[in-house]
Amino acid sequence: MLYCCNPSCPNPFNNEGYRFCQSCGAPILLPLFRNRYRVIRQLGYGGFSRTYEAKDVDRMNDPCVIKQFMPQVQGTAARQKATELFKQEAQRLYELGEHPQIPGLIAYFEQDRRLYLVQEYIDGQNLLQELQQKGHFNPDQIYQILSELLEILQIIHNRNIIHRDIKPENIMRRSRDNQLILIDFGVSKQVTGTTTVGQGTTVGTPGYIPMEQLRGQVYPASDLYSLGVTCLRLLTGCLPSEDGRDDLYDAMEGRWVWRERLPANVSVPRQLAEVLDRLTRDFVRDRYQSAQEVLQILKQPYPYQYQPIPTQNYQRIVPPITQKYTHAATPPPPPKVTPKLNPYQKLQDLMKAGKWREADAETSRLMLEIVGSQAGCFSTAQIATFPCRELREINQVWEQASRGRFGFGVQRRIWEQVNQNTSEFAQRVGWCDRHPSDDIYVKDYDQLSFSLKAPEGHLPALSVMAGREWDRTLWLLEHLFLSVEACGL
Repeated sequence: MLYCCNPSCPNPFNNEGYRFCQSCGAPILLPLFRNRYRVIRQLGYGGFSRTYEAKDVDRMNDPCVIKQFMPQVQGTAARQKATELFKQEAQRLYELGEHPQIPGLIAYFEQDRRLYLVQEYIDGQNLLQELQQKGHFNPDQIYQILSELLEILQIIHNRNIIHRDIKPENIMRRSRDNQLILIDFGVSKQVTGTTTVGQGTTVGTPGYIPMEQLRGQVYPASDLYSLGVTCLRLLTGCLPSEDGRDDLYDAMEGRWVWRERLPANVSVPRQLAEVLDRLTRDFVRDRYQSAQEVLQILKQPYPYQYQPIPTQNYQRIVPPITQKYTHAATPPPPPKVTPKLNPYQKLQDLMKAGKWREADAETSRLMLEIVGSQAGCFSTAQIATFPCRELREINQVWEQASRGRFGFGVQRRIWEQVNQNTSEFAQRVGWCDRHPSDDIYVKDYDQLSFSLKAPEGHLPALSVMAGREWDRTLWLLEHLFLSVEACGL
């Protein structure tokens, strides 16, 4: 697309092939916007902005999204509020964009009396598009959505930010790795504390926001409510209609009737059903108060212990007795008991032999097997929801073999001592060095010390993280320590 240089042009982006601007008639059209961005096509528009797909020629034609501030509001006060929200979105992306599941901010600027922000392009579909193309989601998919989104919400809530507009359209699935990405922080709100009320204009999407948000008040539990409603709509396929009618909520009874709207032959595990019910309760006090609280519930052994919700009409089937025994009859022999194998025997043997590097690799293998990873690496959701029992057992093996020198619990205590600063933690445990130039040097995996003479907390280093980008590794470490803390280590 070509850019019109007329600062008064109502729509400066034009399709290729025109010599004059199609909006204002100006004769000067440039192939690059701001001498840097080649605009490809318009992606969409809303009440505040238009978005365009573009390529950043200064970054090897890296794809990006340009958001142009174009408020469709009347009056000075309304325009000032819209401008504030647009600037606020840029600020949120700047603060949170290092997270791998939140789009990063590339630039924010004013051009020809208009505001623009440029952010990372996410190649993929949002969950509403998936619902429309593939139909309702199954319980396993809902569990995965909860696990990943709760991990993201835990991070943003810890920074006192409330998203305020969680819905299927604002959750994208990135094509290259299938990870879920939370987008559109345009109406997010900074609060002064994790449970402090924030007064302001009602924002968000009807059919997804809770009662308190309609009154201009928001809490972390408000986002949790919207996430729960999103899951109910994806599970049932019931979306709010344009005229305001909602078949998924019974206003007379004041409850969500999602069980009655489930597709045929869909059984929801009891644990997941209870989580969804509590997420979507009307009163803030009756909901979970933090994302971490929900993640702890999800760490229970679902989906391994599958307990469907009982239906209202059922018949108990009693198997017939095919054989009767008298006192003189010979009782059947007792079943053979197979000795239970110790899944950590190899790990213990390697540590006993002083093979700490091999023990670190075995720890990675065990943990990947437990979470069922097929990619040979962890995702942040897998780390954040790692089962507590197995995490405690692996940690116990490390602490006992090293006499309290190594282990996840040791590492978490060090992380707390450095005020949860992962860079300082990496230096403290010997994973990084500081050069005389004051630059941080990250050691290669081969440069780590695999002996009891290593710094406290040096192991496990999880060989599976070797070769990752350092920023990505720091995020994984932070989620690992949050998981360790949630499991009481």
